[in-house]
Amino acid sequence: MSDERKALLDLGQLPTCNLAECLAVNQRTLANALDSQLPATLVEQLVASADDAQALGLSKKVAAIGLALGQWLEQAPEPVRQQAFEQCSTHPSDTVRSWAAFAQAHLSRELALEAALLAQFRFARDEHFGVREWAWIALRPRLSQHLSAALALLSRHACNDDPRVRRFCLEVLRPRGVWCEHIAALKAEPEAAEPLLVPHLAETEKYAQDSVANWLNDASKTRPDWVLQLFQRHPPACKASRRIQTRATRSLPQ
Repeated sequence: MSDERKALLDLGQLPTCNLAECLAVNQRTLANALDSQLPATLVEQLVASADDAQALGLSKKVAAIGLALGQWLEQAPEPVRQQAFEQCSTHPSDTVRSWAAFAQAHLSRELALEAALLAQFRFARDEHFGVREWAWIALRPRLSQHLSAALALLSRHACNDDPRVRRFCLEVLRPRGVWCEHIAALKAEPEAAEPLLVPHLAETEKYAQDSVANWLNDASKTRPDWVLQLFQRHPPACKASRRIQTRATRSLPQ
């Protein structure tokens, strides 16, 4: 990455194009660069949070700054709150939009579970791969606290026409999700998620396909018996389902 590109990323003028660039963004510099776009007190809070989170890894840093954004928004009067949230949610920087995804999860914490899920879909549909990942990571802790209700909700919404939403619904409760805490109950009893997974064993869109396979690969680390039995009960019958099976069983002895 050139020095010029790094500077533009830090100033929020360009989206990142890969994980290396996501990791390279100086989030304190980025927060400071918002001083002409957001209320001064909000920028101060974001900068302070970025300072406090400087030694943390990427996921905890994005979550911390997103929480600071959410806490400021919930105290702001409605017109200011909405304007600031929209500015962050539509910002050219995917990092700023990622903060907004965590802020949304914080603001939704008192909403009914389905309302919180629907609010997060805005970020699940984002054009940037990173924002879409932060969208589910931000809501995962709450959904994992209410597994039965969450799995039922996700099963309904996983039939959405948008493959990005389908991926969100399949990714959010992976037993061993990336950059987030594992879900012990689903590592032990992955069969609880069969109503969510089985309808998508022949998912046609690769982007959502990968989440089905990754979910099952996660489960295979603790319950290989269940994964093998699942494919015995639902044998692959098309190219899509065969690809899912191959990826889902990649950690098992061949």
